[in-house]
Amino acid sequence: MSSTSGEVLGFIGEWYDAVPMLTRKFLIKIFVESNSIEIYHVGSGPSKCFLRKSPLQSDLSVDSFNVGEKVLINSRLINLVDYADPYTRRKLSAFNDSNVVVLSPDAYHNMGKIMGDFESEGLRLDKLTTVQLGEAELSELLPLLGIEGPDGQLLSLWTSGVLVAMSLKGQQSSTRVPEMVTSLKSKYAASQMEGALWTGSGLQDFFFSGARSFATTATFDRATCGVIRPHAVKSGNAPAIIDAVLESGFEITALQMFSLDKTCASEFLEVYQGVIPEYPDTVLELCSGTCIAMEVKAPQASGLEVCSAFRELAGPWDVEMARELKPKSIRAQYGVNRVLNALHCTDLVEDSVPECLYFFDLLQRS
Repeated sequence: MSSTSGEVLGFIGEWYDAVPMLTRKFLIKIFVESNSIEIYHVGSGPSKCFLRKSPLQSDLSVDSFNVGEKVLINSRLINLVDYADPYTRRKLSAFNDSNVVVLSPDAYHNMGKIMGDFESEGLRLDKLTTVQLGEAELSELLPLLGIEGPDGQLLSLWTSGVLVAMSLKGQQSSTRVPEMVTSLKSKYAASQMEGALWTGSGLQDFFFSGARSFATTATFDRATCGVIRPHAVKSGNAPAIIDAVLESGFEITALQMFSLDKTCASEFLEVYQGVIPEYPDTVLELCSGTCIAMEVKAPQASGLEVCSAFRELAGPWDVEMARELKPKSIRAQYGVNRVLNALHCTDLVEDSVPECLYFFDLLQRS
């Protein structure tokens, strides 16, 4: 995001104060050139200074702020609900342009690499899900992708495995995404039929409007749960983490992006309360933005117990220890500290399926 000298961006934020059960409203000013922040509490009376102008926390940047995002400031999870002035609205609303890309089953093993190609061009993941469609649903989807009159061979390909649907947000994404899809086909498509990635019109409504209900692709059988933490999603490392999982031989049978509130984050992490000293901060981090939940399985012929094997790939909880003992592990490469450690993985075998059920069954029905 380019800036002009002395540029100030303004946002309206809301924070739920649980003790009096009130939603507090804030005016948040971001001073782009000095990378600093100032916050005022606004209500029925005069505005009061909540945070004097000070440098942004190390885990935040100017790019962390836009409408729809959550920011964790002084242990308060603030939802950015609106722009505070016309200038900020004009400047940043262009970054909320979005477009949907669909990966066909032939692109499954390259999904992380493809996501990374878009991320490197400033097109970030905004929504993400896996689906498996039958012929009736495909008869609706394929024309949206410009595929008319599919034959039996094509239908066989599209029903042979999971599809990945991802909404990409960024400046001029409605024009840049189709251009990139055309370019990336030459890199990933095996043939005209095995085209790897596709885009078209009406895909946002088809996959993400809630008008259709898709059955989960999770199996809840000999699987474990992995969750890419919000800080890793914000920093653009989710595609590399997904690719590392696949390159290590694991199968991702279900994948979905979630935005958890504090209640859901606490429920999911409840078994870790009293086990990890950083439990309160870990809960806050998990609801500080979007996370990506995965159901992960070991290769069928490997004979590996998936929970332990995936925990080995993740590395030690403590990032410093991971860098020393398992430097190639996911936490060593993408973690920051014991709270911002990139990836949650199920600790105990008996919790593996229940954790998958939480994301891919319970939250689907709530």
